Amino acid sequence: MPASLRGNRDFLLLWTGEAVSELGSSMTALVLPIIAFAVTGSTTRAGLVGTVALVATLVVRLPAGALVDRWRRDRVLLLSNLAGAALFASVVAAAATDSLTLAQLLVVAGLGGVRDAFFSPAMSAAVRTVVPEPARPLAYSRIEARGHGAAIVGPPLGGALYSVARWVPFLVDAVSFAASAFAVTRLRTALPAPAASGHSVRADAVDGVRYLWRHRVVRALMLWGAVLNLAGMVVFVGVTLRLVRAGVHPATIGLIDTIASAAGLLGALLAPRVIARVPTSLLTITTALVVAAVFAGMAPTSSVWVIGALFAIGTFLLPANNAGISSYLAFAVPDEMQGRFNAAAGFVAGGLAPAGPVLAGALLATVGGAATTVVGAGLVAASIVPLLLSREALSLGRPDTWAAAAPAPAPES
Repeated sequence: MPASLRGNRDFLLLWTGEAVSELGSSMTALVLPIIAFAVTGSTTRAGLVGTVALVATLVVRLPAGALVDRWRRDRVLLLSNLAGAALFASVVAAAATDSLTLAQLLVVAGLGGVRDAFFSPAMSAAVRTVVPEPARPLAYSRIEARGHGAAIVGPPLGGALYSVARWVPFLVDAVSFAASAFAVTRLRTALPAPAASGHSVRADAVDGVRYLWRHRVVRALMLWGAVLNLAGMVVFVGVTLRLVRAGVHPATIGLIDTIASAAGLLGALLAPRVIARVPTSLLTITTALVVAAVFAGMAPTSSVWVIGALFAIGTFLLPANNAGISSYLAFAVPDEMQGRFNAAAGFVAGGLAPAGPVLAGALLATVGGAATTVVGAGLVAASIVPLLLSREALSLGRPDTWAAAAPAPAPES
């Protein structure tokens, strides 16, 4: 950690706790569709598990964000982590006794989605509280590095542990959630609930969506994210299930994430310099076009090494892009709106993602793996349309220009 973050004890606690948790989650992200396929023998049903999690997050996200703005955020983080530990412990118990069913996986996925709906806005608000504004681009870059670092180790480790016993990766994930919960209990900075708005939960949730939609830059970025997230889900699930169906070992499949995440880690370490020098709008459009090109390049091959190399190229710019957007949103959105806004942003940006796993499974079963990947590439290319149609989004510059170009609200509808 750079000196400006090394002295920030509470950021380090949040960062370290989530590093452990993300390691466990990166393992189960790989093995969950694999174990669902083992239980059902169907790529479509295996994709359904991921869809249920995404739908649950989407449905609960808006009221969850409003509640996060009413509750102590450290308490939300603690309970969310404990819930994650309990959910994956139940998978361990069922898998170890050969009683795991698709129904249980769907319940765990759904409740895990609910957990994520509360955790994500609470964590975003917590980071904004414990990190001063000048250090936020660096902090969000280090958060991106944390995720890619976990992804280097997690997927191959998850695949290897799955080969030992199907329940072992889920045991590690349950323990990782408990470790993250412990880190939250050691925070010194107060993370109280903001002042009550005096409105109902429903009204507060609507306020978050309205705030997002009235600001042209934010709206364009979230619509871009919606299409990009759908495409990424289609390609990730499609490639994973295509390789599983071809008989590729789970640990070998995990190497794809390792290769890509190594590039992402390097990109995250360079992200602060990229964010400071490249206008955020240009960085976002360039990232999307590069990702579209590499997805298209995956279509004709089933080589783990080629697919991994292409994923690496596509992943390199993502950390700077994500950290830049996160820093801009933390700058533009007031603290009392953080929970509601982050929930609304997740609702819009993730609104199409629940269709991704099922769409990938269905395309894989009907038109094959190559066509599935081409569809994903086309969706990524289409994601830049909202940015190109917004003059404000196209003019979004570097962080040192954000104060002079505050988000412009759209006219009331």
